[in-house]
Amino acid sequence: MFQLAQASKQYKLSLLAASVAAAMTATSAFAEESQENVQETNMIEIKGQATAGLDSLVTQEDLEKTTASDLGEIFRLDPQVNAGGGVSLGQKLYLRNIGEDALNISVDGAEQANAIFHHAGRVSVEPELLKQVEVEAGPGSATAGFGALGGAVRFVTKDPSDLLEPGEQAGALIKGTYYSNSEGYKASSSVYGRDSSDSLSVLATFVRSEHDVSEDGNGDDINGSDADQKMSYAKLVANMSDEQKLSISIENMDDKGDMPYRSEWIAPTAKNTISPTEANRRTAILNYEYDSINNDLLDLMVNVYQTKNEQNRFAEVDATALGIGVIPTDNLGEVETFGFTVQNTSLIANHKLIYGVNYRDDESSLTTTRTASLGVPAVDGMLDAAFEMQSSEEEGKAKALYLQDVIDVTNDLVVSLGVRYDDYEVDQVSGEVSDDAISPNLSANFTVNSNLSVSAGYSQAFRGPEVVDAYRAYAAVPAFFEDAAPARDENIEGEKSNNFEIGFDFNYENFGLSAGAYVLTIENAVYLEYDAGPIGFRGRPVGEYQNMDDDIETTGFYVKADYHWEGLMAALSFHSAKTEIDDQEAYRNITGSTATSIGDKVIADVSYEFNNDLLIGWTGEFVKGFNISVDDEWSEGAYDEVNKPGYGVHDVYARWLPTSDEDLSLTLTVKNIFDKQYLDHASSEDLTSTYPWIVGQNEPGRDVRLTAALRI
Repeated sequence: MFQLAQASKQYKLSLLAASVAAAMTATSAFAEESQENVQETNMIEIKGQATAGLDSLVTQEDLEKTTASDLGEIFRLDPQVNAGGGVSLGQKLYLRNIGEDALNISVDGAEQANAIFHHAGRVSVEPELLKQVEVEAGPGSATAGFGALGGAVRFVTKDPSDLLEPGEQAGALIKGTYYSNSEGYKASSSVYGRDSSDSLSVLATFVRSEHDVSEDGNGDDINGSDADQKMSYAKLVANMSDEQKLSISIENMDDKGDMPYRSEWIAPTAKNTISPTEANRRTAILNYEYDSINNDLLDLMVNVYQTKNEQNRFAEVDATALGIGVIPTDNLGEVETFGFTVQNTSLIANHKLIYGVNYRDDESSLTTTRTASLGVPAVDGMLDAAFEMQSSEEEGKAKALYLQDVIDVTNDLVVSLGVRYDDYEVDQVSGEVSDDAISPNLSANFTVNSNLSVSAGYSQAFRGPEVVDAYRAYAAVPAFFEDAAPARDENIEGEKSNNFEIGFDFNYENFGLSAGAYVLTIENAVYLEYDAGPIGFRGRPVGEYQNMDDDIETTGFYVKADYHWEGLMAALSFHSAKTEIDDQEAYRNITGSTATSIGDKVIADVSYEFNNDLLIGWTGEFVKGFNISVDDEWSEGAYDEVNKPGYGVHDVYARWLPTSDEDLSLTLTVKNIFDKQYLDHASSEDLTSTYPWIVGQNEPGRDVRLTAALRI
């Protein structure tokens, strides 16, 4: 059996481009307010569905009306982005069926370089902090960052200016949410201010959330879903002059509770215990901008960051075969990343040249320690020595140069072309491995008339060797450990992706329609071949990272439509994709964090704003079920089919401003109003007929959420 390895310029959008971005997401309840709040983006924005750069945007208004509380709910209104699972730590992100392992994911430019544990997600973010989320689907512009084989997702946090009203110098926001399903709460408090000249502003936020065990649609407990979460965040922004801006932010996130050891699967089972778990992320970011007023050649952006992700799990090592018994341990996995981007934008005639360098230094490590003595000094000493040998690390570096040129060929034709050079190296336990490549891209948008534009694009991306997830970054110890560290094939090559896409945008008065189709191919995808590599405990191989002989190919199309009339907003989004490897459809148990298959999905969002004080709405998510026929090579003959049942889920929401201004707001959201029992298609599939422990956690049933927010 094999398994795939789990291994900016900022500028103003025109009002037209902002409305196009809003139409892309088809989710804005407050149209005018949304346009005001999404005028800036960190991604390149070029009109056209198939052009390199921004494809969709999740706004702050989207997050508020859906009362987003985890990764899956952040993207509730975008059918192309999925994350599922009743335990948030087990949620993995998929963009057009391509998983987070093949995406570039960042928070304010700080890249989330790799997973800590292949049975858990890599992305931890607090929705309360977010201003917006920018999505570039498929390999696109040269600015997308390292390893964007399937695209890029950028989480952007709030600045003090996003909370301060015009003319306001200081304020506070106190917010609380009650969750009926988990009988939990989230409380947040933010204080913010600026000096009279607006040269210096600050923001500080603290969030605390506690939840008991949630229940699914059948009323059964989602074991391991209880949590105790804390988050603190501070940002300082200095407008040093009319041309220069400096921001520094620090974020700490902590999540602890009794969770499934393998967070993506149900627990407790024979292969998955409920384990005391702590997860945290520490991130520090510095951003500097110098936009010359008199020199069109100079518009500089510098981003420097340090981020550290940790997950600590309690486990019991079964060494009864050696007569030792069960050994209680703590397993601390860490991924630490330092990186920077230096980028400049130059305007030369009808060219906008965006060019720069990326650098990233990653370290992945696992430290295992005993939590109890066996009472036999000789045995305890041997165990300590063995655990010290097992604890190990990998280090990796990535460097890149890139250039993107956006050319206004005519008033109707915009062409974007770029190139990126990436160079990767990893210092692994068994030696050093490296690879490099050049990735070009070309796209164009043609405006047929004032209502219609068509676009097409081709792009490549490359990912060389990166550090493995921390729970696989340990040394080979031949004693009683079941798994020694998997090795890499000495001839392993970097992964490459190619994306062809066409699309159109149509707008007429209050109606917008866009659609597109794409073919994405990933070559040399890295997977873990279990029947190779070093011999571990019980005399069996522990695996070797190799390149797949066949490509991962995704073909898909999407349609987005929205209509606005007075207080009414109606939006409909559809996405369909098929992901295969040599005619075998992908599924998460084998293709893991690299790819999966999700049924055709329709998202509907309808809202009505009665006046400035009251908004009500409904959203529906409808996913088509399907069966995957499984080749014996994938399942070793253990099963021949994977079933993914369809589902339909309905939410309703209402927002009321009792005082007719933003000083006090009340939001009522009812998630899964009909108490639907279902397993999200982005979760691990149900293989319990063969392996009783392999199935994802069901989604929560009905959840009534009441949020009150007070501005002071």
